[in-house]
Amino acid sequence: MQKLYQILWSLAILIIIVSTIIFSFGFILVAAAVVSLVGIYRHFLMKKRTREFKTKPYIYGEIIDLQSEVIKETIQTRKPDEFE
Repeated sequence: MQKLYQILWSLAILIIIVSTIIFSFGFILVAAAVVSLVGIYRHFLMKKRTREFKTKPYIYGEIIDLQSEVIKETIQTRKPDEFE
């Protein structure tokens, strides 16, 4: 009877170890698949965004090109006492 219990416990431990290894391997495969799918999704999303920016480069703002002298003159005209 003692030998039977020893065999059963050995089989139970072996089954636990094998199932843990299989589960870990499956988890690694699923995680790799999810990461690759997210990478593919982000790649195509970035392509779509770059196409949008090529057609409409300045949607929310306006570019103002001023020389530094103009800015200094404007500041001096508005607050002459502080900058002279």
